[in-house]
Amino acid sequence: MNDIDIVIPWVDGSDPAWRTAFEEARRVYVAGPADPVVATGGDQNASEIRYRDWGTLHLLLRGIERFAPWVRRIHLVTWGHLPEWLDTSNPRLNVVRHSDFIPTEYLPTFASRPIELNVHRIEGLAERFILFNDDMFLTRPVPPERFFRHGLPCDMARLSLIAPSTISHTVLNMIEITARRHSRTASMHRHPGKWFSPRYGLANLLKTLDLAVWRGWPGLADTHMPQPYLRDTFVTMWREEREVLDATCRQRFRSPFGVNHWLMRYEQLAEGRFSPVGFADARLDELTEERIGTIERYTRAQKYAMICLGDTPLLSKPNFENVRSRLRAALEAILPDKSSFER
Repeated sequence: MNDIDIVIPWVDGSDPAWRTAFEEARRVYVAGPADPVVATGGDQNASEIRYRDWGTLHLLLRGIERFAPWVRRIHLVTWGHLPEWLDTSNPRLNVVRHSDFIPTEYLPTFASRPIELNVHRIEGLAERFILFNDDMFLTRPVPPERFFRHGLPCDMARLSLIAPSTISHTVLNMIEITARRHSRTASMHRHPGKWFSPRYGLANLLKTLDLAVWRGWPGLADTHMPQPYLRDTFVTMWREEREVLDATCRQRFRSPFGVNHWLMRYEQLAEGRFSPVGFADARLDELTEERIGTIERYTRAQKYAMICLGDTPLLSKPNFENVRSRLRAALEAILPDKSSFER
């Protein structure tokens, strides 16, 4: 079977019912749980900025339908709310509520990690699937071979140092687990063509060469793009690393503790269960007043096949509407027609 699905977690932070549940959970959270595994160390990780709805879900779906028509099915993961324009009768759309697949002990959750770490439990999910975020868009045609080749996920294996960031503790946790499970030198020796593929480009190859003299795993470069996975990687990791996955899924809000779905990606890279691919066709950016002009230009020009545009605290509420309007206009310029997912 060559079926490929897409999974998209989505939340509407303006939904009154969701906000009521969110505020109640945050009230308990800010009070400070005693368990250091559950506690997250401050109110920043429960910030409303993490749940702002950019009103671009319909454009994400338009991009998938137009530029990746080979996708078998889209699994839209939601707390329970849905946009009014969504045509839920579309046979290629599977609306999945948290309670449909996430174990009861992890609910309710207002963090992405319990959702993403349990996606393999979605009923009917294909063995090969691509995990999107709702801030990722396809902006020109992509073949299925961009994500899966020879039955394996397409990815880039590049060594990297772990830079200080809001998730550096999480990344370090996952590198420690990967190092316990796999020898870095053995992995590279088994699959040299995958670690030193010319598809990555000279700059990426030189970075890996520079760090290959280190012992162990210094870190892995993270692409922040639509991520292809094998479902059985999740099944295996839950069987063999249940303790850390269980602890992470019990966190109600984003936390520096635990792991995220990149742990499964690291496992695929360390095992050599991937096909090399370059990322010159992808662009990661932040939605700020300073960047929106550049984002508009390359989006309208369809310079990249896929883009990830993250929200940021640097974008204040007064400027949010302006930036959102400009982003939507740029995407609508290349995706003017409704998709079959819209009424």
